[in-house]
Amino acid sequence: MKRTVYPSTSRIIRPFLRYIARHSRRAWSKTILSLLLAALLVGAVGQLAQLRSRYADLLSSVEVDVRFYYGLSYSKAKALEKSGYVRDPVYLKSYEAASGFYMITLVFTNRMDSLYTEDVTWLEGWDEESAMSANGLYCILPAPFMEEERLELGDEFRINERDVMTHLLEPGQPAPKDQTESLVLRDAKRPKYKIIGRIETEDSQWLAVAPASSFQYFASYLASELYFDSATYKLCSYYDADEFRNYAKELLLTAKNPPELRMDTSAADRLYRNYRLIETLYPISVIAALILGTLLPVLMVLQSKQEAAILRALGWPKTTVLLRYALEQGVLCFFGIVIALLVLLIINGVFSTLSHSAFLLYIFAHFFACVIGVSAVTSMILTKSPMALLQAKE
Repeated sequence: MKRTVYPSTSRIIRPFLRYIARHSRRAWSKTILSLLLAALLVGAVGQLAQLRSRYADLLSSVEVDVRFYYGLSYSKAKALEKSGYVRDPVYLKSYEAASGFYMITLVFTNRMDSLYTEDVTWLEGWDEESAMSANGLYCILPAPFMEEERLELGDEFRINERDVMTHLLEPGQPAPKDQTESLVLRDAKRPKYKIIGRIETEDSQWLAVAPASSFQYFASYLASELYFDSATYKLCSYYDADEFRNYAKELLLTAKNPPELRMDTSAADRLYRNYRLIETLYPISVIAALILGTLLPVLMVLQSKQEAAILRALGWPKTTVLLRYALEQGVLCFFGIVIALLVLLIINGVFSTLSHSAFLLYIFAHFFACVIGVSAVTSMILTKSPMALLQAKE
């Protein structure tokens, strides 16, 4: 029994590749045109995809400051924190306060670096994170003031608002005339703050710091709601800017003294307009590139009708002629794509170029559209007889 031997794939493809190489040398202008067209189209779409990705990254990383001035209460500030629209809150509220005969400015905040850049010596068990989130009457004092008052870490320190006397007197009770008596009355009722940190500053300005969460204790002591002088946030996403404005407006409508909201998105708005333009142009450019990338190879095949007739007259089967044209244009398209990718890799880097799934999908679509378009047109041409093809004008 005879054994049937089938030719290998390389033995089938090799003659086609040799023929394509010879034909490419003869028609070198068309070969270069095919390569350049594929490279230019893929390169242009790739660079547009890169630009689109960069603008998207810029918009996702852009930071929009949200600022409230004069009138944002502690409860509203905490509601904004939990809304999901903003992050990284910074609160500030300052009072001219008193301790004995000394005046000191008490500042409620949740960020030490918004007031001091110097080091802080902490009471054992405390650090900046725990101090700024503490829910109680705690304070951090500057070193010069602590030395003047002979205070140590862990001591309790009474702080009063400078004009607090009106809150301490009973209705109809006359204000004490003697200064010592006034201090005794004030010391009897003013709240005690535990000293948990010493700010190692040499500045003579006495600026005491209290965690923003203790703001509510101070408010209850004065029997009135207090408001931050300023509250600053970072918007979580630029895309939520309009939605956040509406949310803040509804949240603060019931406020007795609604705060002033400042949120400047002009820089991000310019980026967004450019991004939307690129988003609109990208699908249009992909469709145009697919059409052009298919149209030129098809036109080249249509101009080679007589060559196809000669190959048929020489005995080439239809499938062989079809494979020859599809393979030739496929190889040229492939190398054009490779050239474009090499240029894009040099300009943008490997990861940046190959990380865009939409662009990679376009590359495959470009290649297969070229091969399928050429195959379809070649099949249509080969339905005619060789004599009819020889007589047809290109």
